[in-house]
Amino acid sequence: MRRTKGNLLLQFLLSYALVFILPVASILLYYYPNSTQAAKEKEMAWNTHVTEQFTHAMDIFTRYVYDLPHELMRNRDLKMYLAPHDDYHRYIIANEMRKYNATDGFVYNTLLYLKEVDYIFSKTGNMYTVEDFNRRGIGYYYEAWPHGDMFAELNKLSVPEVRGVEDVIIPGNNRARLMTFLLPMPRGGEQSPGVLLIQVLESTIIRMVNSVSDSYNGAFFIFDEQGRPLVSTHQPEYSETLEFEQLVNGLKEEQGGTAIHRLDGKSYIVSHSASNLNGWQYISLLPLTESLQSIRTIQWNSVMIFVLILLVEVLVIYISLQKNVQPIKRLVKMATDVFQHRSLPAMHEVEMIRYTLDQLSSDNTRLDEEVKRSLPIVRESVLFDLVSGHFTTWEEFQTQGCLHGMSPLSKTCVTAAILSFAGDPPDQEELDAAIRQEQQTVESQDTHLFASIYPQEYVYLCNHEEGDPVLDRIGELQQRLNGELGVAPLIGVGQPESAASPSGAHHSYLQALRAAEHLRLRKTPAVLAFADIREPQSGSVSYSAELLQSLEMAIMKNEPLMVRSVLERLIDYMSGEGMPPYRVRSVYANTVSILLSGLQRFRQDDANLLRLTDAVLQHTYTISQMADILRDTAGKLCDIIQETLPTPRSAAPEDILDLLESRAFDPDFSLQFMADHFGMSLSGFSYHFKKAVGHNFKESVDRMRVSRSQQLLRETDDTLVAVAEQVGYTNTSSFIRTFKKIVGITPGQYRDSHK
Repeated sequence: MRRTKGNLLLQFLLSYALVFILPVASILLYYYPNSTQAAKEKEMAWNTHVTEQFTHAMDIFTRYVYDLPHELMRNRDLKMYLAPHDDYHRYIIANEMRKYNATDGFVYNTLLYLKEVDYIFSKTGNMYTVEDFNRRGIGYYYEAWPHGDMFAELNKLSVPEVRGVEDVIIPGNNRARLMTFLLPMPRGGEQSPGVLLIQVLESTIIRMVNSVSDSYNGAFFIFDEQGRPLVSTHQPEYSETLEFEQLVNGLKEEQGGTAIHRLDGKSYIVSHSASNLNGWQYISLLPLTESLQSIRTIQWNSVMIFVLILLVEVLVIYISLQKNVQPIKRLVKMATDVFQHRSLPAMHEVEMIRYTLDQLSSDNTRLDEEVKRSLPIVRESVLFDLVSGHFTTWEEFQTQGCLHGMSPLSKTCVTAAILSFAGDPPDQEELDAAIRQEQQTVESQDTHLFASIYPQEYVYLCNHEEGDPVLDRIGELQQRLNGELGVAPLIGVGQPESAASPSGAHHSYLQALRAAEHLRLRKTPAVLAFADIREPQSGSVSYSAELLQSLEMAIMKNEPLMVRSVLERLIDYMSGEGMPPYRVRSVYANTVSILLSGLQRFRQDDANLLRLTDAVLQHTYTISQMADILRDTAGKLCDIIQETLPTPRSAAPEDILDLLESRAFDPDFSLQFMADHFGMSLSGFSYHFKKAVGHNFKESVDRMRVSRSQQLLRETDDTLVAVAEQVGYTNTSSFIRTFKKIVGITPGQYRDSHK
């Protein structure tokens, strides 16, 4: 008897264990072989994405670099052919280079080398001689590019070249790793007057790689079209091997892709992309072992959990069988006590199941009622998907529409219209009631009237035969709504389109949107068909761009009067009769962006600014509303600017001369410093200075510095470099030119004549 009981217990244990093991084992047998491959394919796809994104980002920035010589050649103030004749035109070129000192996160510095004068002009406004680049800490000293070879190559350069990342000692005797673009002026021209050297920090390119993916831990390499290395984010051991060189040479023949290669005994996911702009090769190598480490850890953990669950299950089944069915009885009783409804009498298991089924039936009936109440909302959503172009065939539309009592459009044409109450909205409850009544009226005419995603806006979709007077129906609808609400909606009507496919409804809806937008801005007539839109040619885009640039400059200079003046000119430009709606929206959006940027500069954590941002970017504003918003926003900004301006100081001639005499020998002394000191704008103070002193600022400072240098040349034996530094010149060549211009001879000749 005991032996029979033991055999029965063993049989039960095996049967229960198999019930658990078989489905789990089937899952594991499928999951384990395929999970690794799936993870590998995912990593390869991600590595391809990262490589293509970085290639695209680099193309955007390098396109600006390659276009810069053309921009400089178009600058009429950069008269490079006059630079060899006098200092004044070199001074003009230096000032013009400052205009290209934009806050560009990619370019570190831009240097313009003019061959005939042997000068290099920086975008910071500094001028260097050729010899300055042979002295550490003065110019840009390339350690791996000898000075003589450097300028010999620049003088004969006729096509663009790129030097890979290398060590450069920059002014101030600091060291940087730079990649340098060498671009003849003009680009690709023969016998060019100069060469543009554009420097990019290695760290900037590495940050771009990291910005594409924070979790990327592979190595990135960039090679030019000849296969020469330009940049690498890492210097792994395999980068110097013959295998890596052969891999790079093999990838040059391909346009791009991702594959697994072995280097130095290890497997790597190698993604390759070629730039269509300059032919550069972008190669990413991601260690395959590291990318699959997480999935293997999950696999081992799942095996351990499976074994642990199996052991616990065997133990529970064994104990339960030993005690017969008493544990199950106790569990059933506990569940009955827990889930027994307190207001009902005690029930056994069958009664409880019957009661539960009755409750489920009641809940199902209540759910059906809620679904019926939500049908109009879902129906409007399906119709809006139709006019939005989400359905490509009528079969797709019928799959959704038949569930809500809709069928494909059966007549030959379809016309869409937009009803907008946004300009003069009626009471919302009255509007909803009127729309519901009109929906019942138009449904019998193969027409749908439903709410748009924008407030106070509705879509009218009519299915009709060719030649039907749809505009007359829409006009009657407008009259009925006007009689019920006292407000006539603005209605933009699209052209009749073919109902052969859902795209006809989408095209007519887009045309209706265009007509409604035109009405919202012009408000005449009340019903406008797309075919009747007449948009005369507007003024050039450059005028609005100049106004926007002037507005941004006025904000940067903290000039509230100029901000208001330029804003009024922009509003006049937007309000012009010949201005198309899309151009109005564009100018409005750009103007708002500049004003909000100005507010952000003063109030970085202001919650009110976030609410203002949300309000001003609504799409349904009229021109009058846009003008009010712009004036209100600009007023807030001008008030803040006015609060930040320093209290004006006395700008009497004696005060100006006192400040001039005390700071004239300071190398950083400038007209902007004096304007800020007296709380005046740069242009206003420049005029005031000349009126008070009799000379312009630069001439006055140069005369004081030269006068002081004459005294030092007569009374001391200091070198010209030391004398120049004592009187405020950081560049000895500039000192010599200024001295000769004022005195008539060089400093050396002056010293010799006064020994």
